[in-house]
Amino acid sequence: GSQPVSFVLESLEELKRENYFVCEKTDGQRCLMLLLSNGPNKGYTYLIDRKNAYRYVNSIQFPAPNDASYATMQHDTLLDGELVLDVEQNGRVTLRFMTFDLLVIGGRNVMEKPFTSRLGYLRDHVLKPYHAMLRVRPQLAATAPFEVMAKRMQLSYGLDKVLHEEIPRLPHKSDGLIFTSSVAGYMPGTCSKMQWKPPHENSIDLQVHLVPSTAHTAASAQAQPPTVELWVWQSGTTHTFYATLGLTDEEWHKYRGQLTEGRIVEVVYDPQHVPPHQWKILRFRDDKTTANHISVTKKIMQSIEDGVEESKLIETLPAIRAAWKQRES
Repeated sequence: GSQPVSFVLESLEELKRENYFVCEKTDGQRCLMLLLSNGPNKGYTYLIDRKNAYRYVNSIQFPAPNDASYATMQHDTLLDGELVLDVEQNGRVTLRFMTFDLLVIGGRNVMEKPFTSRLGYLRDHVLKPYHAMLRVRPQLAATAPFEVMAKRMQLSYGLDKVLHEEIPRLPHKSDGLIFTSSVAGYMPGTCSKMQWKPPHENSIDLQVHLVPSTAHTAASAQAQPPTVELWVWQSGTTHTFYATLGLTDEEWHKYRGQLTEGRIVEVVYDPQHVPPHQWKILRFRDDKTTANHISVTKKIMQSIEDGVEESKLIETLPAIRAAWKQRES
C-alpha cells in the first residue's frame, strides 16, 4: 500500500498550496482487503498483509451496488485500511477494519482518480450496500469476524478538531495525523501523503544486526548487552549500517533472546537514553521484512530536526483555511 512521508517544516507550506484531508493515524495492522465473487451469494474476502500474505476471511461478504436482493457480490474490488482492536468504555473489545482508500472497484482501476472520487466510490459502491445488507440481515452482522467502517476525514484546517475532539474519544491508540491530497492519485510505496507525529514520538523501523564478536548465544545469555547494530534498507535485500542501538541492562534482560539477527525493530530518537547511542527500542515489527528505506529514514530525521510541534500546526490553521477558501472562490 501507500506509505506517507514524514511531516517537516515545508509541509506547512504544502498545506497552504493544496487542499488536503486529515485523519488520525491509527496504530493498527495495515492491510489491503480483496473482494472476489464466484456467482450469486458467493462472495470471498481476503486480507493481504505487508508481507503479501493472503488470508481468507470467513463469514463476511460484500454485495455489489444496485441489487436490492444482495445476491450479486463485489468482484475484483480492492480496499486499503487497517485492522484495529477497539476497547469501548464498557470494556467490550471490538475488532474493526477501518478503511480509508479504494484502489479497484468491480475490476476498474481507480488509482489515478482524485482522492475525493475514490472516497466517493468507497462510500457509495462498497460501504453503503454492505451496511444496507446488514440492516436487512442482522444475523450477518452477528457472525461477521469484524466490523467495517470508513475512517473519519476532516478538511486540513479542521486538524484541531481531530486532535482535540476526535482522538481523545477514540477507543484505540492513535499516534499522529495523516494528510492526504484531495486531488492526488493512489501511489503504492512512498507517496504524497504526509504523516505528522509529535517530534519526540517520531520513529524508524530498522533491521537488527548482531556484531559477530559480541553476538549473544545461549551460553552467554547472562552476559552484558551485546553490540546491536541497526541497519537501514538500501534496495532489494541490501541493508547497511545506520546506527547502534542503546540498551540499558534492564532492557537487555527484557529483550534478551528477542533481538535476533535480521528482525525489524521500531526505534525512537533519544540522545539521553544511553549516550553516545541515540536510538531506543520501542517495539518489534514482525509485520515487516525490510527496514525503512534510506530515503524515508532521511525524511524522518529531518522531521525530528525540524520539530514541528502541535502548537505550530494550530498556529498555521488560519493561513491554511484562508488559502483553501481562496481556491474555492
